[in-house]
Amino acid sequence: MTRSFTKITLAGIFLAGSALLHAQGVNVLPPLPKPLVLPPGNDEVLPIAKSSSYLGDAIRIVDCPDKDQPFGVCGNLLFGGLAMYNTHLSGLVRIHFEQPFNNIAHFTITHPNDIVGDDVFMSAPQMYEFGVAQNRILDDFDEYSQGDLNLITGEVTHLTYLVFASNSFYIYLENANPQLKPPPFTFPGGYGSAYATFTQRPDGLLDFSFYGTTFLPLGSNVNGDPVRLPLPLCGPFYNCANIQTAGLSLHPHLAISTIPNTDPKCGAACPVIPSNTMTEFTLNSAFSSIGDDFSGLNIPQLGGGFTGRSQIQGRVQIQFGQLNGNYLPVAVSSLPPAGLLVPPPAFPVNGLSLGWIGHDETLKFPRLTYNVTNTATTDDPFDISIGELDVTTGKFVGGLFWRQFWTQDLLLAILAQNAGNVPVQSFWLRGPADFSVGTNGETLFRFTGKSFLNFTGAYFPAPDYTNPSLAYTAGPGSILEPFNNIQAAMIQDAPNQTMARSQSGLTSSFGDSFSYNYSVACASPSTPATFTYTNSNSKTGGTFTMENLISVSCTNSRKSTAASQNYDSISFTGFGTWSKDSAAHVATVQAVAAPGTPFYISIQIDGGSVSNVNLKPADIPAP
Repeated sequence: MTRSFTKITLAGIFLAGSALLHAQGVNVLPPLPKPLVLPPGNDEVLPIAKSSSYLGDAIRIVDCPDKDQPFGVCGNLLFGGLAMYNTHLSGLVRIHFEQPFNNIAHFTITHPNDIVGDDVFMSAPQMYEFGVAQNRILDDFDEYSQGDLNLITGEVTHLTYLVFASNSFYIYLENANPQLKPPPFTFPGGYGSAYATFTQRPDGLLDFSFYGTTFLPLGSNVNGDPVRLPLPLCGPFYNCANIQTAGLSLHPHLAISTIPNTDPKCGAACPVIPSNTMTEFTLNSAFSSIGDDFSGLNIPQLGGGFTGRSQIQGRVQIQFGQLNGNYLPVAVSSLPPAGLLVPPPAFPVNGLSLGWIGHDETLKFPRLTYNVTNTATTDDPFDISIGELDVTTGKFVGGLFWRQFWTQDLLLAILAQNAGNVPVQSFWLRGPADFSVGTNGETLFRFTGKSFLNFTGAYFPAPDYTNPSLAYTAGPGSILEPFNNIQAAMIQDAPNQTMARSQSGLTSSFGDSFSYNYSVACASPSTPATFTYTNSNSKTGGTFTMENLISVSCTNSRKSTAASQNYDSISFTGFGTWSKDSAAHVATVQAVAAPGTPFYISIQIDGGSVSNVNLKPADIPAP
């Protein structure tokens, strides 16, 4: 089956990642086993847990041309990556609840004393390190942090968290930009994220956990003065040498929790984490997918629910920050397969670039079947995914929050048929993430993210997508549950294996008949390699013959039993020819022979725009 990236528009991307009708105040979570009970007197004061509470920032230091300065989304990133820090916090949080109405209790949050953070270092991978001391969080003098708690479901809506954040770096930044008058950090603010949970305690109080991000672009100037970044060459009065950085942006994030982190220590199984570096991990496509659980749709015409998903090809770029005690900040982002040189999707706004690429699949409800094609992702450029890694456990503190835009033709049809009723925002995927040691010492990264989205009252298209009059209205209680399962690896040993396989008479999960054969050495792209692929689809089929190998990466799946310097998974990219024309084409391939699972192969020609097939696992594999 073919696809056309030219169909991918910004509107489609925004829909694909939108929270659909996830409006504040509309409940989408199922009821709790027992309703929450407010604390005595509707008031509580609790210590926050230092192990699970932190304040941080990820400074995107750029020198952008005029057209990219307002949001700093250009590619001219200085110092090799983000300048990141996280400081763990100590203090008290006071939460006052108003008397519930219809099981909704409005609450306000204050901090009886200043929240205090440790002195830490903020660093970027290349030649930038800045001490961040005197970390404090204070309440805003004019407004309280507040929200509404549904006692039946535990859902928090209308959430706003406001704090003044102060430390030595922000003072130096303000002094380098005298016209800058920083407001309180507001989560989510103009563009950001904020979510909170309450859980019942045995003593009758409610534990509280919060995570929030916000985006603060400084643009090219502050009231006419060029934006400047302080350098770690400072005098005694908070004045530092500085450089001009048009497009500089801040990405503050705050985690507050009264629940201590109890993740078990990993001991000798802890991976070696390269502090203050930028790395790339290769996705294992057999265990990596994006999808949506449609079982919560209340649409009788569908005849019931179904879980649709697409296995994905690509890489994960991971920036490790500076180690501070047992913790270090980690930034994650998605990348397409290595060596993929094809025209990217037509994103009309700078800063949106191609991430992972999926496969054409069928979505089979009991009564209706949909063809879902043109699947791809991109990260939200304004809400960067930053987590805090505890190197003694290998796990992200409180999990990982990752905002992504997705696109495929079903989602484009939903956008078209719900025009004006769909908020423009990316998917909020959150869940556990960790690093571990795999076979032969490679480092494995895993993430399982999920979101709950209210779809009540929205239109779901008919299978042909083209006739809005045939759309189905989602009834009360309809929800969507998008998910993202990721397994990726970075090897540590020297490869010496040649991997080869040949199969014919296969049928892809989309119904295309195909065959292939390959022989590729893991050691180097310069080693002679062969690959041919034939798709027998009568309309879109053809034969690809590789002429030049561009990139190769051999890794092991999480449960691999391969011997030292041997692997069960290979990803490679190569230039070649397609039998239907005389132009040059590029193939990206991944093959996985993991223990206990059927053999998996994924083949995409020109990023899937010419041809794409895979042997999708029957069940959703755990990453």
